[in-house]
Amino acid sequence: MCVLRISMQALALCALSVPFLAAPQMAAAQLGGIVTGEDVERVVELARAYGPAERRHDDAGDGPWIRAEMDGVVYTISFLNCTDGVDCRSVQFRAWWESEGAHTIAQMNQWNRDRRFSAAYLDSDMNATVEFDVNLTGGVTAVNFDDTLQWWATVLREFTEEVIDPGFAGAAGNAPVLQK
Repeated sequence: MCVLRISMQALALCALSVPFLAAPQMAAAQLGGIVTGEDVERVVELARAYGPAERRHDDAGDGPWIRAEMDGVVYTISFLNCTDGVDCRSVQFRAWWESEGAHTIAQMNQWNRDRRFSAAYLDSDMNATVEFDVNLTGGVTAVNFDDTLQWWATVLREFTEEVIDPGFAGAAGNAPVLQK
């Protein structure tokens, strides 16, 4: 009888877990196909898996761009190297913070020395900026582009934790404690 109960419990547990096991497969099915620089709506769709995202277009006739948000950080995805505002060959992820002197070139240089998948700098208004360029010539799989979004999420989180927050804390008179 105990063996039967254990088997019934195992069967019930297995039956309850089937929908959860199927979820990653359903998500993977949505990641099929190729993403190119013509697939702005597809990029919006993929970005929305990580937070709000909407397509924008500027009046200058440049390529479209996306305003998106990830973990409370607003960023853009700009479509670049376009032919007549379409058929773009690359995208650039970018986030910036109004620094008001809180961040330094030394912080940006340190970030750039330690990182492979992004570049940081102070823009012409001295705002802390981080970018990440992605080549789409010939297309990339949707799985690859989703992986790019995951890398971007890591860049945003680490840049915020290691550069932005300490810079603002130091500028407020709460200089970070240096470890010896």
